Amino acid sequence: MRVLIIPHAGAGAASGLAFAEHAPAEWLVATVRLPGRESRIRESVPDLPGLVADVVATIRSLPGPGTAPLIVVGVCSGAVIGLEAVREILRDGSIHESRDRVAGLVVVSQWAVNEKPDPGRRLLRDTDDRDQVLHILQEFGGVPAPVAANQEMLQLVLPSIVADMRAVEDYASDPEPLLGCPLLTVFGDEDHLCPDERTADWSLFSENTRSAWVPGGHMLLAENPALLVDALVGNLDQFA
Repeated sequence: MRVLIIPHAGAGAASGLAFAEHAPAEWLVATVRLPGRESRIRESVPDLPGLVADVVATIRSLPGPGTAPLIVVGVCSGAVIGLEAVREILRDGSIHESRDRVAGLVVVSQWAVNEKPDPGRRLLRDTDDRDQVLHILQEFGGVPAPVAANQEMLQLVLPSIVADMRAVEDYASDPEPLLGCPLLTVFGDEDHLCPDERTADWSLFSENTRSAWVPGGHMLLAENPALLVDALVGNLDQFA
């Protein structure tokens, strides 16, 4: 099986290393490196259509087309990008090969997107004040603790975190047309951003949906990668 991770806001390809270390040996795990981080640090972060196009290009460039099913794992803001990227791949009926590439979508730590949550909340696009930006980010789960504690690192990665969040912060989508692949959602049982009432509507996005809950909070990929792997392993029949 091939697994492509689209990580949370501001994260680069290195964020998927711990997941890959815990994954079964027969899995081929890759993590998307979006513009504005790591070796692409000098590239500006595009808006949502640009991020989606970048991920679609990555999916189509992955090795081994047709030899193993591909599961796309979108984490937090990466789940929004992943949803639209998988839709684009499955919508492209002119390339039958690409339609066969995506066997399923896994949404991690992201509330259902059929409605905009908290429509009256402040938006990142409305301010450049650093303190206000950090306060708004707290409403989305904040900045990973190791990053927030290191001012030099925070200064380096905050622009990409903010750019990623600005790209998706006002996003909402009608569930139709339904995904042409199974959907698995994974949440931490202590994630106050993703309670049942904010996540149940993911069932509207595919005819084949399932939810899994694991111990932990919002930052599952960073803080509990082994449990995230276990959740996927325990639900592989969802993608059979």
